[in-house]
Amino acid sequence: MSVTRGGRALEALKQARPDIVLLDLMMSEVSGFRLCRMIRQDRILYRIPVIVIACGGDEPEVEYCKELGADDFLERPIAAEQLTAKVDKLLASYENAKKRDATTGLSGLEAVKIELNHKLARGESVAACYLGISNLREVIKGREVKSSAMNELARDIAGLIHRVAEGLRIYEMLVGYVGAAYFVIVLKRDDYDGFCKRFVKKFDSQFASHSKRGRPTLTNGGTAKRIGNPVRPEISIGVVHNQHRKYRSADTMLRMLSRVLHEAQELPGSAYFVCRCSVAL
Repeated sequence: MSVTRGGRALEALKQARPDIVLLDLMMSEVSGFRLCRMIRQDRILYRIPVIVIACGGDEPEVEYCKELGADDFLERPIAAEQLTAKVDKLLASYENAKKRDATTGLSGLEAVKIELNHKLARGESVAACYLGISNLREVIKGREVKSSAMNELARDIAGLIHRVAEGLRIYEMLVGYVGAAYFVIVLKRDDYDGFCKRFVKKFDSQFASHSKRGRPTLTNGGTAKRIGNPVRPEISIGVVHNQHRKYRSADTMLRMLSRVLHEAQELPGSAYFVCRCSVAL
């Protein structure tokens, strides 16, 4: 399908539901920049990958396109091999984003990015939380922790996330499993404070008793026997929201989130740290 006028493109895309969009920035009626943002805002189209095509490829223009929701960028003249490679890579990435982790049953980070980009494009009030065990190295130090034991730990945390959300009646929440003992959560901005407070409290209560009983997730050789003097796991949560700072893309928000998680990990014990910066990104 080919559409040359930006004004007709959105409706044409809704009717055709293509696997991927090759978007020329030089369109009539509506600019390619604007159309890219409209695709990411649309509740039907936002999951479609977008490659932007332009005559110039300077870094500011490329970054601006990505902020508006473009997945990749091509500069004219376009080599057929380059186009094919980028299309194949993007389609594979979006297909993988539909899969769920076998251990936790959760989506991965790419799926979280797609949903977060959609919410940011629509101007929704959102918060993102990066959650993980801050002293994981100390917890497993000197122990032969098998993958099955680590998987059980991940399942325990995933289950606790959902139980806390249900207890607080938080129904609009996306949880992504990053790996090991790390998770990214996207929820309404008004819900993050109550969720973080309740989760830290429940985590300390649950995993303190687990350490006393010698949970199989943290035992020698992955067996279900008690360890002498087990290290108590501590949870850290970094939080970024868009109340004071306008984030244009999931990538910029998640980059800040990684920095904020580090701040949370510097705090003693289980804790959460909220970024309250006011600079637009």
